[in-house]
Amino acid sequence: MKIIYSADLHGLELLYIQLLDLARDEKAETIIIGGDILPKHGPFQTSIEDQRDFIKGFLRSYLSEIHSKLESVQIYGMMGNDDWLINTPHLEELEKEGLFRPLHNRKWRLGDGMEIVGYGNVPPTSFSIKDGERIDIVGAPMEPQTHTACISTRAGITQLNPNFYFRRNLTMEEELTQLPVPESFQKTIYVMHAPPFQTNLDHLYDGRHIGSRSIRQFIEKNQPYLTLHGHIHESPRVSGKYWERIGNTLCINPGQSTHNLHAVVFDLKEAGASLKHTLFE
Repeated sequence: MKIIYSADLHGLELLYIQLLDLARDEKAETIIIGGDILPKHGPFQTSIEDQRDFIKGFLRSYLSEIHSKLESVQIYGMMGNDDWLINTPHLEELEKEGLFRPLHNRKWRLGDGMEIVGYGNVPPTSFSIKDGERIDIVGAPMEPQTHTACISTRAGITQLNPNFYFRRNLTMEEELTQLPVPESFQKTIYVMHAPPFQTNLDHLYDGRHIGSRSIRQFIEKNQPYLTLHGHIHESPRVSGKYWERIGNTLCINPGQSTHNLHAVVFDLKEAGASLKHTLFE
């Protein structure tokens, strides 16, 4: 099974078009988009409505076009920390139409005896949107809060005290224990928006590691077949690698840019041997 994985498209239509072109060229059977799928480049005040309109407009039309050109393809994806979760029902409408398979906290059968599980939350950032942020593990250092903390509600964008918000939610470590359990970890792909801590996949431009400790611990303990990440766009350029092995698990963060699609292509049965990147060797 030929799989294409990308993340952090952020509603940029150019990147979505490049993804479709790649899928056609590679005759992909599965496309996976690992978080931050919606636009963030418009006014913050209207960002909930802008993201909703993107789902109901461009994304629905785009997914329909993929299915018309690649009849047997399955498309999996989930929101990330820059996507307002109040719009989740609109993604679920695309699922009902057979266009899209949501991943966050879900498990699906891929074929060839393999399964796929998703988790979209990340450790706290300095940015405003807190819908998809959680304390990583108790005692982990946190980025300073330099923007007004907000969540999405039916009433719109709502400001909040981030410390209170994080205390009333489970940590990432706790949430990971509640993910759907696969039949075999060694036959499962995990799509986790945050990369594992202190790897090639979580470098900021200043060289700091800012990935998830709980996700690294999860991988070390369970040793899944493959994990797919995103969130830290620049990491492959900074570290010089878009993959890492943690024990027997192959972990990937293709990175992302605003003009040239960062994605990986691989065969499900031999991910490591067949892995190739759209830009990097």
